[in-house]
Amino acid sequence: IAAQMYGKLQFRPVGSMYEILNSVLPVDDSSLQFAKGGVGTTEDLKKTAELLFDRYVERYSGGQDITKRDDDDVWRSFRPSFDRKNVTPKLVPKRIVAKNYEYEFQRSWKNGVWHLYEPISFDLLDASTIAEKANRWVGRATGLEDSQEQFKLFLLLGRPSDERLLQAYRKAENLLNRMPVDHEFVEESEAEEFARSVASEMEMHDATA
Repeated sequence: IAAQMYGKLQFRPVGSMYEILNSVLPVDDSSLQFAKGGVGTTEDLKKTAELLFDRYVERYSGGQDITKRDDDDVWRSFRPSFDRKNVTPKLVPKRIVAKNYEYEFQRSWKNGVWHLYEPISFDLLDASTIAEKANRWVGRATGLEDSQEQFKLFLLLGRPSDERLLQAYRKAENLLNRMPVDHEFVEESEAEEFARSVASEMEMHDATA
């Protein structure tokens, strides 16, 4: 169609983008259809275009959350505090096995019960993906509830960098509190104090072991 438009005389005016698209993919009852365009205003066209692309294209292009920071990024924000307190070298992977589900945590240590440290990024693009990620963790914890292993799950949380998503983040925390296992939330701003507490527990454990 582009070649025809540029290479031939136009005997009638070019229609709207919607009409052009429909000449490629006719309107029928198939699952793939083009929607009519809308109008709006913005102070930053480039930023708005990127947000719309992320919302309507990127979030559906794969099976994973589209993040500004992923879980590894959140761990990197906690790790310096853990390193300074010599906690990191003492953490080991631990697979928790339940009746119908199992999951391997990459950072843990045992002091009577297993202490499991799991970084979770909620620095996502919109409120719906934040809620979905929280729900997945509630389901995961529910699946591990009947494990014979005794454990406590510490969620190292990365909050959204977009202030507009903080309400969604708080709702996600409320969802996470439904996890039927012993758990605790740790914010990035608490990393240093939390690492100090873990190091102290490790020292006491080593002294009495």
